[in-house]
Amino acid sequence: MSRTLVASEMSPPEMFKLMLGLIGPRPIGWISTISSEGISNVAPFSFFNMVGNNPPVLMFSPALTRDLKRKDTLRNVEQTKCFVHNVVTRDVAEAMNKTSEDFPYNVSEFEKVGLTALPSTFVKAPRVGEAKINIECQLDQIVSLGDRAGNGQLVLGKVVAIHFNDEAFLDAKGLVDSEKLPLIARLGKSDYMDFGKVFSMEKQY
Repeated sequence: MSRTLVASEMSPPEMFKLMLGLIGPRPIGWISTISSEGISNVAPFSFFNMVGNNPPVLMFSPALTRDLKRKDTLRNVEQTKCFVHNVVTRDVAEAMNKTSEDFPYNVSEFEKVGLTALPSTFVKAPRVGEAKINIECQLDQIVSLGDRAGNGQLVLGKVVAIHFNDEAFLDAKGLVDSEKLPLIARLGKSDYMDFGKVFSMEKQY
């Protein structure tokens, strides 16, 4: 039996939970930032993707909280105009998940979770040393989708550098070897997808 759900008749939490299960697998943006006071932060976002090529641009979207506060990551980006995406592979999945805890603004997830904060080359935000790949980004713009609880704030950042902590993930042509890079992705509820099995299809253009 078919069923139609009307978005306007659903509460935002109901729609949110449903969409998380329908739109996926979603890449995980493990975003590290730093405040103007020098307090480092790292948190995962499943509203994340690559949205531009020339120049290369990454996007993540932290939503306003129930009490209309901006998340620590967003506040830091507003202050220091930069962020780093730390690629999430299976071996750092547990650490990534721990950084999703809602710590106070003046507390560093790097210290709480036991992660290594490495200096970046072009931006103030630190890199996660345990991540196999780090992508430095300078803030391009922030696009607000509203000022109500749950409204996304799109953060767009231009890629300025990519760090490979292990070149084994690059093939002879300098391209990523997908079979050697154990990426994971976000699904609905508490589920993730482990990209242990990789298949290819030829492009049709």
